[in-house]
Amino acid sequence: MLKKNLRTILLGTLTLLLVYIYFFSSEPIQKYKAKKEIPTLDSQYQEKKALNYLNRLRQGAGLIPFTSNKILNKASENHALYLIKNNTYGHYEEANKSGFTGKFAGQRIRHTGYNTELIIENVSSNNKDYKASIDGLFAAIYHRLAFLDFQGDEIGISIKQNSIDKTKTAFVYNIGSSPLNKLYKDSKKPSKVDLENALQTYKNSNSNIITYPFNQQSDVPPVFFNESPDPLPNYDVSGFPISISFNQAIFKNIKFLNFELFDGQGKRIRNTLIQNSKTDPNRRLNKFSFVLFPLDRLEWNSEYSVKFLAIVDKKLVEKKWSFKTRKNDFPLHKIEDEDKTITVKVNQPNLFYFPPKTARDLLHNVRYNSNFNMEFIDQNTLKLTALKSSLITKYLNIGGHKLKLNIEEE
Repeated sequence: MLKKNLRTILLGTLTLLLVYIYFFSSEPIQKYKAKKEIPTLDSQYQEKKALNYLNRLRQGAGLIPFTSNKILNKASENHALYLIKNNTYGHYEEANKSGFTGKFAGQRIRHTGYNTELIIENVSSNNKDYKASIDGLFAAIYHRLAFLDFQGDEIGISIKQNSIDKTKTAFVYNIGSSPLNKLYKDSKKPSKVDLENALQTYKNSNSNIITYPFNQQSDVPPVFFNESPDPLPNYDVSGFPISISFNQAIFKNIKFLNFELFDGQGKRIRNTLIQNSKTDPNRRLNKFSFVLFPLDRLEWNSEYSVKFLAIVDKKLVEKKWSFKTRKNDFPLHKIEDEDKTITVKVNQPNLFYFPPKTARDLLHNVRYNSNFNMEFIDQNTLKLTALKSSLITKYLNIGGHKLKLNIEEE
């Protein structure tokens, strides 16, 4: 993908640049579709909202916002159209297919006129809108760290939808560095010193340490499902990952000591897994990032706190922060007793959360009749709206779970 001489420089000396090639083969897995009428997406509106939302998350974490870049936008649009036209997903293109502009993201960027292949590409497919796409990518740890890159400062975003099958969507994000782009415009073979200087352009603009979720963040999804490659191959469902990253331009050596998660009552959540550059099964994490995976889903609308401890460049560093998971707009029923009858009113949406009983417990084979509208909130949570009242208790088969409903008039 990179020219031979540049690859030698990257792999031999400039480890900071490796983040730009880590994420080309990563793709979140979509395993369900909402069973409702799918609206037509306004691409320009969605792209504008996506940039604003993404920058709100980056700035909350302590990073500079992205600026929109026309060349990166065009490259993103080319790939999004390719994905829609060919009914596919992911980062790679095939030369014999319609809309081909380059096998790899770096080649597609150069095709549109960007001066360097050193970029990051994030892609998601079949999300309902920009927020679902970005939330899903932030739940997927490798994709999250791409969005939270310390060196990136500009982005191209494209969102496309199949005009016939509206469930088919493509969200493409290409992240670049304007200092690197300028450097490669001025010199085809920049020196190691010039590369290092370009990478440290924002040394003092970004925070020294960033966490995600960031301190006092709210509306955090409570769950992580899958990512490719998968950091938790033995789990199809787990809690939202907690991450901390150190600015490589500031720090040199980090000795990990402890990483803990606590619920709202201060009780430590013990069923967790911590990954770093040595324990990450896919070797995607660098030595400046650490991740705590809650192996059980977090609860909806709940507060959590985090404590991290390490020796950083021979100094003890303790970091504490807190966040709150998403609060939904409708009544939430946690289904732990499937023999219990729940009363709902006609035309009033209700959420039904089925806590996973195993690491692979996802809703599937959901059956319901025309008296209901149904939408997946996630793969363990449904939104149901009864359209007609009933004199008898309704029994629904929800992916191996039972749901008993008493439906009343408004």
